[in-house]
Amino acid sequence: MLESLLTLVMLAPAPLLATVVLALRLRDVVRRGGAGALATRTGAAWRDGAGRPVWPGLIAVAAAAGLLTAGLERWYLATVTDGPRQGFDVVLLAMLLGLLAAVVCATLAGVAAAAVARARGFGAGTVAGLLALVAVAAGTASGHLPLRATYLAEPDTFPAIVLFGGGRLLGPFETFLAALIWAVPWPVLGAALGARAETGGRRHPVRDIWQLLVDTAVADLPENRSAWGAALRAELAAIDPPAERRGFALGGVWTALRSGQSHGAWLRAAGVAIVVAGGSFAASRWSLAHDRGGVLGFWVAGPSVLLLAVALATAWRHRSFGSGVRAGALAGLAALVAVLAVGIPEAVFWMRRQAGYLTTGDAVPPTWQAAVLDVLRPEFLAVMTVFWAVGAVGGAALGTALGHRPADTPGDATAPTR
Repeated sequence: MLESLLTLVMLAPAPLLATVVLALRLRDVVRRGGAGALATRTGAAWRDGAGRPVWPGLIAVAAAAGLLTAGLERWYLATVTDGPRQGFDVVLLAMLLGLLAAVVCATLAGVAAAAVARARGFGAGTVAGLLALVAVAAGTASGHLPLRATYLAEPDTFPAIVLFGGGRLLGPFETFLAALIWAVPWPVLGAALGARAETGGRRHPVRDIWQLLVDTAVADLPENRSAWGAALRAELAAIDPPAERRGFALGGVWTALRSGQSHGAWLRAAGVAIVVAGGSFAASRWSLAHDRGGVLGFWVAGPSVLLLAVALATAWRHRSFGSGVRAGALAGLAALVAVLAVGIPEAVFWMRRQAGYLTTGDAVPPTWQAAVLDVLRPEFLAVMTVFWAVGAVGGAALGTALGHRPADTPGDATAPTR
């Protein structure tokens, strides 16, 4: 019950925040121009959000998703029967990697929405980000559905294996498509972040894609780095040769993305490590004493909530989504070190007590090496990575929204297509 509640706490911030942002934007449009203005701006948002160069990019995204899905499915079917010999469940690992891929798609859709909103406004950015997710889903479905039809018609031609929890052989790819629903709020949040960067409702003309990349990267810098971001934009504006602009822009974007950790990030990461280590030890001994199974549930949910809190606090303090994500990533690495530092000796302790595997509590490992390798199973590390990433990204988004001061004049819902 507690683990389910913690999972809800991690998944809820993004949809709730996106709903609030969208409701406030729509209310502002209606107050300023009435229902007629809402219809007009909605139509303009669709036109600008799908206009060049967005729609050629959407076609490329859909084609790439379809080809990647088809290739991955064939590789998956070729290796799925080797899982037991390799010591892990290929189907379960693929399902978890599908969830992680959905998180990556949500992030990329949010970045795309922020970039378009930077140039064309909140409405166009939201539309472009949502269409990017639709393109990913359409491409994935085009690569998956023919194989699924073949599987339903001729199941005997596919590998016959025992699936974890009675799952379906092609379940990982269907799980990815279902998980894209969680990604829907992120274009709204990305567009809000990109549009908020404009001051006084004015948008600066976008010269080329390199300026757009730099503008998007520096728009989310912490306040103590904003002067550096302004200088970077000014220097790019003074460069004319295309090759030089491209090289300078890519270098500037890379520097902005890997800018140093905020003050106190290492201290917060150390605190997370201590809490996770203590919690893991307590969960292990409590589970052992009460015969309640392993500690994998705690490893998934407990650190996720801590990373959400760390990312939220950092993003709120610095008014920067990127700062929150970086602080969450550093805390996540510290949490992983704590999990392994406590989990490995505890796994050996469970084995010697004939209590089963530390992660799930089932069976009894034949050797201490088997007990240790169970802690390092790829599918277990993958499920922790997925939920930890969701917690950190959700906390950063919520902290950014709470930390930003309201703009003096909200940006227009759209801007003319250039």
